[in-house]
Amino acid sequence: MILYEDTRQQEGKHETKHAWFAEHGIEVVRKKLDAGDYATDQSNVLVDTKSGLAEVSMDVGRDHKRFAREMERARDAGCRLVVLVEVGPPYRSTADVAHWTNDACKHCEYYRRLLCDPSASGRCRKYRAKPMRGATMAKIIASMESDYGCRFEYVSPRYSARRICELLGVTTE
Repeated sequence: MILYEDTRQQEGKHETKHAWFAEHGIEVVRKKLDAGDYATDQSNVLVDTKSGLAEVSMDVGRDHKRFAREMERARDAGCRLVVLVEVGPPYRSTADVAHWTNDACKHCEYYRRLLCDPSASGRCRKYRAKPMRGATMAKIIASMESDYGCRFEYVSPRYSARRICELLGVTTE
């Protein structure tokens, strides 16, 4: 079976998925997709992969308008967009995302020394801006699921290729 991968997917960054696809007899053809990163001719589901919660926070935050347009394109084409977030435990659901701490904070000396808590104060002492909080991101995700009919799923990166095939109805050898 043929699996289409969007040409905007960065080459060389998805070798684990490509190896799994090849191992299971799935041919990957790169072509421009209007929405999502993976599709097939046999399914009305599109899969958009995200390499972690930091990428999701950027898409639902700073790049919200662009990301919403992609969801609208999928919906208007009669497709269901599944955003597959490649992240390990403890994140298995959007409810778990509410407890996420932004990576910018995790690496900040103020945060590590307990001199700053953007979750409480709303402002970051180092960057003078409000970093995306997990609770905020979870609310935005829930809103997008409701507004655009998409779905966010969370999967360990090692099972990402398998889940893409399951979502698209691709049978493996």
